[in-house]
Amino acid sequence: MGCLSRFDTKWLLLLGLLIVAYLLPIWLFPYFPTQDGVSHVYNSQILTEYNNSDYQFGDYYEINWYPFPNWLSHFSLAVLMSVFPSLIAEKIFLSLYVILFPLAIYYFLNAVQRGRYALVILSFTFVYNYLFLMGFYNFAVSVPLFFLALGYWWRHKDDMNGTRIVLLNLLIVITYFAHLISYAFILFSIALLALLHFKRDFKRILMTGCYLLPAAVLLLVYLPTSDLLAGEPPEFGLGRVGELFANLIGMHVLISYTEPPSWMSVTVSAFLVFLVGATLWQNRKGATAAHPGQKAFLCLTAVLLGLYFILPNSIGPGGWVNDRLAILATLTLFAWFRGFDDLRWKRAFATVVTLLALVNTVYVGILFKNLNAEIRAFTAFVQRVEKNSVILPLHFDPRGSSERVGIFVNAANYYCLDNGCINLGNYEVQFDYFPVRFNADFETPLDEKEWVQVVHWQPEKIDLCDYADNVDYLLLWDTPDEPIVAEAIEACYTLIASEGKLKLYKGQRTAR
Repeated sequence: MGCLSRFDTKWLLLLGLLIVAYLLPIWLFPYFPTQDGVSHVYNSQILTEYNNSDYQFGDYYEINWYPFPNWLSHFSLAVLMSVFPSLIAEKIFLSLYVILFPLAIYYFLNAVQRGRYALVILSFTFVYNYLFLMGFYNFAVSVPLFFLALGYWWRHKDDMNGTRIVLLNLLIVITYFAHLISYAFILFSIALLALLHFKRDFKRILMTGCYLLPAAVLLLVYLPTSDLLAGEPPEFGLGRVGELFANLIGMHVLISYTEPPSWMSVTVSAFLVFLVGATLWQNRKGATAAHPGQKAFLCLTAVLLGLYFILPNSIGPGGWVNDRLAILATLTLFAWFRGFDDLRWKRAFATVVTLLALVNTVYVGILFKNLNAEIRAFTAFVQRVEKNSVILPLHFDPRGSSERVGIFVNAANYYCLDNGCINLGNYEVQFDYFPVRFNADFETPLDEKEWVQVVHWQPEKIDLCDYADNVDYLLLWDTPDEPIVAEAIEACYTLIASEGKLKLYKGQRTAR
C-alpha cells in the first residue's frame, strides 16, 4: 500500500506540474486571444458597475435576471471584477478552468477504474480546444462540470443517499448555469447509463429518474421562454456524415488559430486510434478482466457520436453543436480505454503523452505571443477614448494571422473596459441567454432584431452619416470592403488617429 501511495503521489505531482505549465500561456501575456471572450468580460463588467454613478450603463442597458444558462461565467467574472481589474479577473477565471479540466477528467476516470493516469495526461491536449479559444467560456467550464457530475454519479450509483442526491443535483444545476448542451447531455448520459447498468432492475432505474427531477426542472423553466423553440425545429439528417467524420477523425475540434489539419490534431488523433486498437486487442486477448462499465461507456460514446452525426450545427440561436458533442463524446471514450498490462508499455506511453502535453503548451504559448502583438496594435488608441463614450466598431479584418478564430471580431470591447464606454458592436444584447441588453428606447443603427450582426458583417446597410449624431468614436480596423462605407466615414466622421490598419474617428454626438 505504501508503494502504491508513493506511485500515486508521483503521478499527482506530475499532474500538478502540467497544470502549472498550462497556466503559463494565460499569465505570460496581457491578452487572452479569443473571439468572444473579451465580450463576456465587458458584459460582466456592466453587471459589476451597473449602479456605479460614474458610469452611464443604466442609461443604455438593462439586466436580464432570468435564470438562463450562460450565467456562470458572467456571474463569476462580475464577482472577480469587484476585487480585481477586468483582465486580471479574466485570467483568474480562465485559470480556474485550466485547473478544473484535468482534475475533473482524473476524478471521472478514477470513478470508473483507477490507475489510468496516462489518459489524464493525454486530456491536457484538449484544454486549449477550438471552442475555448473561440471564447465560449461557459461551454468550456461546462465540460469539466459534465465529467465531475458523471463521475460522481457512477462512483455512487449503487449507494445513493440523501446527501449524495443533493450534491449530484447541485453539480447538475451548476452545469445548467454553465451551458445548456452539457446540462442536457449530463441528464441524458446518466439516464442511459442507469438503463445499461441496472438493466432489468426497474425500481433502481425509476429511482434514478426521480432523484434527477429537481435538476431536470430547470430545463422546463427555460425552454418555454427560450428562442430555441421560437424558430424552425432542428433538422436531423445524415447529409454531412462525410464532413463530420473527417472533422472527427482529424480532431478538428483541437484546431485553434490555424486551418486543419495541424500537427497537433493529427498527433492526438493518432494516439486515440492507437488506444482504440490497443483496447480492442486487450479485450480480445483477455489478459485481465474488463473493468466494470466498460461496455456501458462504449455504448454511451456510440450514442453521443450518433447524435454528433445527425444533429445540425445550429439549433435555434445556438451553434457549434457538432463540435461541442465531439468534445464530450471523445472524452467519454476515455472511460472505455484500457490501461496497459505490460509495465514497459505503460511507462513508454506515459512518457510520450507527457512530452506531447508539454510541447502543446509551448506551441500554444508561441501562438499567444504572436497574437498578442496583433491585439496590442489593435488597442493602440485605447487611451485616446474618453470615459463614458459611445463607440461604433467597424472591422474588415476579423482574424489577422489567426485563420479560424476571429480575434478582432469583438476586440472593440477592450476600448470599453474600465471606462464605462458603450460598444455598439456588443453582440450579446441580441440573445436571450446573456444577461445584458439595450434598453427598449435605445436608438439602434438599424431597425432589425439582429442589428449588431449588421454592424459586424454588413455595415453598408447602415446610414453611417445619419447615425453619426449618436456616436462619439468610430473605430476602424483595415479598409472597408464597400466604397459607400469608406465615403460615409470620410464625409461624416473626423479622423483623429491613424496607425497601420487602425483608425480612430470622432463622431458627432453632442448629448452627454
